[in-house]
Amino acid sequence: MNSNIPFLNASIAQALDYTAPILFAALGGVMSENAGVVNIALEGMMRFAAFFGVWGSFVSGNAWVGLLWGVGIGIVLGALHAYITVKWAGDQIISGVAINVMAMGMITYLLESIFKTTGYSPPVAYFGAPASKIHLAFLKDIPILGAFAELTILIWLALILVVVLHFVLYHTVLGLRIRAVGENPHAAETLGVNVFKIKWFAVISGSVLAAFGGLALSLGTLSSFTNSMAMGKGFIGLAAMIFGKWTPFGALGAILIFAGAQVLQLFMQGTATGFAKLIPLGFYLSLPYMLTIGALIGVVGKAVGPASDGVPYKKES
Repeated sequence: MNSNIPFLNASIAQALDYTAPILFAALGGVMSENAGVVNIALEGMMRFAAFFGVWGSFVSGNAWVGLLWGVGIGIVLGALHAYITVKWAGDQIISGVAINVMAMGMITYLLESIFKTTGYSPPVAYFGAPASKIHLAFLKDIPILGAFAELTILIWLALILVVVLHFVLYHTVLGLRIRAVGENPHAAETLGVNVFKIKWFAVISGSVLAAFGGLALSLGTLSSFTNSMAMGKGFIGLAAMIFGKWTPFGALGAILIFAGAQVLQLFMQGTATGFAKLIPLGFYLSLPYMLTIGALIGVVGKAVGPASDGVPYKKES
C-alpha cells in the first residue's frame, strides 16, 4: 500500500473538518438571502452558538444538551434579525453588524463571568471524541474515501444538508415560495404567498444553520470555546455563498476550493521537498483568506443574486 495514502486521507479528513463550519454558515446565507434578507451576522451567530454550546455541555456534561443550547441561541438571534429587518424593514447590514459587535463584547463578558478566564473555556464533552465519531472502518484503507472513515456527526450533517437544502429550494413548494419572495415579493404576495411569514422562516432557519457552524467549531473540532472563535469563518461562508451563486452545491464547491488550500498546506508539511519545503507555512495558512478576497473582488461584480436581496419589504397599501 502506498505509504502516502494514510497521510492523504488524514489531510482530507482535516479539510472536511475545516469545511463543516464554513459550509453551515454558507448554507445559512443561502437560506436567508434566497428569501431576500442579507445576513452578515453569520459570524456573530457562529460565535454565540459556539459559546452557548460549550456552556450547555459544561453545565450538563452532555454534548447533545450543548447542541440544543447552541441551536436555541441561533433561533433567538435569528428572530432578533428578522424582527429588525422583516417586521420593521430595518437596514439589514446595520442589524448584522450590530449582532456581530454584540457577539464580540457579550461573549467576552460571559466568558469571564462564567469561566473566570479571558482566553478559553474548560474542556467539555464534545462530538469529536473518538467514541462519538461515526466509524466506517471498511473505508479506512481506500484512497480519498478513507477520509470519511471517522468523521463527526456534525461534518456528516453539513454534507447531507447540502442535498436537503437543494431539494427544498428547487423541488418543493416551500422552496419555490422562498425564491419567489427573494426575487419579487410583491408579485409573490399577489399569488397568495405570505411574504412576511416566508422571510421570518428563512431568516430563523438560516440563523440556526449558522449556529450549527459555531457548534461544529466548539463541539466538533475542539472541546472548548476560545475567545478567537470563529476567526472570520462566517465571512468566508458569505463569500462562498456568493462564489457559489446563492446555491447549496455552488457554496459547497467554493468551500472545497478553500479547503483545498488547507489540504495543500497539510500535505506539504508532511511531504514537501526541495523548493516547496522552503515556502513559509504562513503562505499556505493564508490561502483560504486570499481566495476569499479574490472571490469578493473577482466574482461579486459578476454574480447576480436574488433580485430583491437586501431590499426591505413593505406591504403595498
